[in-house]
Amino acid sequence: LDVVKTRMHLQGLGVKTGDNFGTTLGAINGIRQAEGIGGLWRGFVPGLCVVIPRRGFKFLFYDAFVSIVWSGEKGKAPFLNSMAAGGMAGAAEACVITPIECVKIAMQSEKASAKPLGTVAFASAMIRSGGIASLYSGLAATVLKHTAHSCFYFAAFHEAKKLAKPTPDMSQAARIATDLSSGFVAGCAAATANNPFDVVKTRMQVGAASGVSSHAVAKEFSSSQRSTVGWMAHLVRTEGASALYKGYVAKVARLGPGSAIIFCMYEQIMRLF
Repeated sequence: LDVVKTRMHLQGLGVKTGDNFGTTLGAINGIRQAEGIGGLWRGFVPGLCVVIPRRGFKFLFYDAFVSIVWSGEKGKAPFLNSMAAGGMAGAAEACVITPIECVKIAMQSEKASAKPLGTVAFASAMIRSGGIASLYSGLAATVLKHTAHSCFYFAAFHEAKKLAKPTPDMSQAARIATDLSSGFVAGCAAATANNPFDVVKTRMQVGAASGVSSHAVAKEFSSSQRSTVGWMAHLVRTEGASALYKGYVAKVARLGPGSAIIFCMYEQIMRLF
């Protein structure tokens, strides 16, 4: 689903290398038919390398920042305090994971006609052509994406739990159900908030792989020098506001269930201490 989301971010009006998939299922079938099942797993290694520390940093930074903006119990922090702590956590997290994100986007956007390169080869090619700075392409958009994501991620989770009104005598099954449903709400809220920045981030980062000779998509996007605001304005002007929500269904299908599992596991572990 992450590959599908990336490919859909990179299609649209005037994009010569775009796939122009109509739906998420259409994208899954199209990539599978053109590239085989392996095409849906492009960028798996950097994706795995980024998702594990990213989740850890997200919760670590949130716990640190929420203790600064709220002196009471973390789960009872007011919505705005939780948003503020989440936003700061997201910004800090983005600064750490941007280089791996750049490599992941570059690998996911590589098409069937190209011979897939490994993670190290991709990163090396990017550094040779653009220096270390190429691994920080789209940093501003990445910071904005993760800030928006974490603003709503934690705040939505805690608000959903408050609405569920958990009690001390609640059964284990009921607690797990509450955590799962609240986590799902959090994932959907975060996906909705960050998608516009994610579309822009993808388009800014893919160009950093233009040093890979066979990467036609990267070469096309490398010619654009638009800023985050410039890309947003361009997309809205040429395709309408809906262009900022390319790949939204694939994102929600991944983040909703994924967040449900992550929050549930986190809450169960924290209850042990």
